[in-house]
Amino acid sequence: MSLTNDLTHAPAEPRTVIFGPVTATADYKALRVLTEDKYPEYFNRVYTLFTGLEFDVWSHIAQYEGEDKLWLAHALYLFAKNKDALPAGFDHTAAVARLMNRATQRTAMPGAQDDAFEREVLRAAGWVSAMVVKNIAPPDRGQTAKLNLIFNPPGSDQDGDGGRQVGPLRKNVIKELIDALAKVVDEQLLHWVRPKNTPAEPESLDHLKRIADYLQKYVARVLGPYADAREDGPYFDGFRYSERLQSTWQLPAGPDERLNWMVNRAQAIGWDKERGALLAKADYDGARDGDHETLRQMLRERLEADQNLSRMVGAMVKLTTAHSGGEGKISVQPIFPSPVWGTKADWRWRVIRSLTHELMHRLAHPGFTAAADRIRHGQIVSEGFVDLLALDVYTRLWGLVSQSEAATQVLLKGVGAIKVPDPSFLKVGYGEAGTSAAAVRDLVGDDRVRAAFFLGATHLVGLPPA
Repeated sequence: MSLTNDLTHAPAEPRTVIFGPVTATADYKALRVLTEDKYPEYFNRVYTLFTGLEFDVWSHIAQYEGEDKLWLAHALYLFAKNKDALPAGFDHTAAVARLMNRATQRTAMPGAQDDAFEREVLRAAGWVSAMVVKNIAPPDRGQTAKLNLIFNPPGSDQDGDGGRQVGPLRKNVIKELIDALAKVVDEQLLHWVRPKNTPAEPESLDHLKRIADYLQKYVARVLGPYADAREDGPYFDGFRYSERLQSTWQLPAGPDERLNWMVNRAQAIGWDKERGALLAKADYDGARDGDHETLRQMLRERLEADQNLSRMVGAMVKLTTAHSGGEGKISVQPIFPSPVWGTKADWRWRVIRSLTHELMHRLAHPGFTAAADRIRHGQIVSEGFVDLLALDVYTRLWGLVSQSEAATQVLLKGVGAIKVPDPSFLKVGYGEAGTSAAAVRDLVGDDRVRAAFFLGATHLVGLPPA
């Protein structure tokens, strides 16, 4: 039986499949002469071609069921047709292994509409991510110098040439920051204090899970070919947003969680120029040995000494969206805030923004996230770019809602009439970290930022290598 005689209305061959800035060729005409009795020779020969290893891989593939062999035959052929464009050093052995694993988890067969098969195969193999990065030039020397100043802003001490340098950490300013942070905790908690004798109103977690799955699909569409191209990323490791979503009330809120919450907020407030940029004033350097540890220790001591503050932070842990890292849970508030905060429609838009932000955390390449520890203002990487890319998606969602009744039903069901998001939601958050991330993008462009963030090509935005 021919490999393709079960396909009807097959797309034209050869044809070009577009992945943003790169293209691939799909042409299976020569494959049609291959019959099932020649499978063993075909798979063993192709495996050796890619890997240089003479293994009897057919003994493994022979156990595949249904159309898995047909899928893999086409997948390897497609990959072979396009492999010569790949950069030197590409791991072909790993790519073949990924395709062999994908055959039993496939989502599209050859001939599927909209080139779904080709898109699945070349993304799963790692071809798309490698080609996208290969085709983007790194920043030039002048851009790199400017990027370094963004990631590593000058300190407050004078150097020998009349410029500024980062001096020793000033603990007295860190104490000033912690005092300011305590006031912020009190302000944020007030948003959740409801009028007397007014019970908290629950938000449907089941519906938020529906929104989460919608966002996962939408992000792949609007931020491709970057967000969904990482071959070992969430779009290929079985991640489903709704299955990872839980209530923030399920979060532990012990000493470690309270400390982590304070550290995150200290970074956001401490670099904020409107609040005095106290971390800059303190000559804090997140990449310098000891600074981060000192900040954590001083926050820990304050929490241990001020039990009232500790209790309030514990409450905020239970009321703050969070991503636990890796393949862990993503948590969202299960109730609406006080009416003083705003309307239910406003809150739903805020939750959608938070869900998008937390999804970006999950999609960020581990190599990109790790770069936060190698620069002075690490929160540019750990939160600034996260919120910048979340905002890209979020602003499109409002346009979608204004045009699509189906989108409205998913995103705004149960909160009344359609309402434009609060203008503050349409600005990048996290203070100076978000502003700096936007400045980086202004300097190097969208493609470089997205390739760095989603695919780990940190050199494209001037981040130091590991």
